[in-house]
Amino acid sequence: MVLKNKECVWRKFGVFFVAISFILMGCGEVEEVTQEEQPQGKKPMLTQASKEAEDPMEEVLRNFVGDLETTSESKSSGKLAPAQMAQYEKEMEQLRTENTELKQKLIKLEQENRGINARLAEVEAKYAAEKLRADKAEELAKGTAVAVQPPTVQPSVEEPSEPAPTAAVTISSSTYDEAIKAFNSHKYKEAETKFKALAESADNPKVKNRATYWLGETYYATKRYKEALNKFQETLKYKQSEKKADAQFMIAQTYERLGDVAKAKAAYEKFIKNYPMSKNIKRAKDRLSKL
Repeated sequence: MVLKNKECVWRKFGVFFVAISFILMGCGEVEEVTQEEQPQGKKPMLTQASKEAEDPMEEVLRNFVGDLETTSESKSSGKLAPAQMAQYEKEMEQLRTENTELKQKLIKLEQENRGINARLAEVEAKYAAEKLRADKAEELAKGTAVAVQPPTVQPSVEEPSEPAPTAAVTISSSTYDEAIKAFNSHKYKEAETKFKALAESADNPKVKNRATYWLGETYYATKRYKEALNKFQETLKYKQSEKKADAQFMIAQTYERLGDVAKAKAAYEKFIKNYPMSKNIKRAKDRLSKL
């Protein structure tokens, strides 16, 4: 826009000088004729032609100065032409739209990630349940092999009661699977009840620890952040916990939701340092960079 204004000024400037050149040439010829006709000692008088020639010159000069002043005022005031202003507004609106779309995509990705984590947890839960059953069966088999039975004594009727722990494990595993399904279906009240029961009474420490972690996830999903933080911290206390990385990441997330930026930063840094191979490492670095 500035370049166009400069070109316009130079063009007018050229026209102005061409006009002045022609006018001066005309004035010179008139003056020579006048001097020849006037007696010596007398001041030459301006002819009607010279007076008429001054009018267009003054008009050109006025127009040129006016254009310069207008250009200078427009330049100094910083006002934009309507077309340029409309273009800027269009670009700003486009940026707002793109920003909104990016936010929506980010929310969608976070939801998908949580869904993937939940499905992974479900698979891990089934694996843990099967492993638990196998361990119990192995322990039972070892106990049966070591036990010495008197040859004359008939087996007791109460002997089949030995597999009772396996039944208890089956109930716990089934409850855990149901709790995970309830969580994935956003039935948080049902999930909370089942996870809480497992966290308090599950026979297997690993199942209990997993239930404690997912109880924290349930509290987090329902925005009960202080209760969620307590459960995530409790998860870390179990040395053999398989959910330590997830719990540490969720501690950082929870501090961020609570508005404690300093603790959130410290928690993210601890997570990045201690669990560099975690599936959430990229998200943690991204969140930390924005705090």
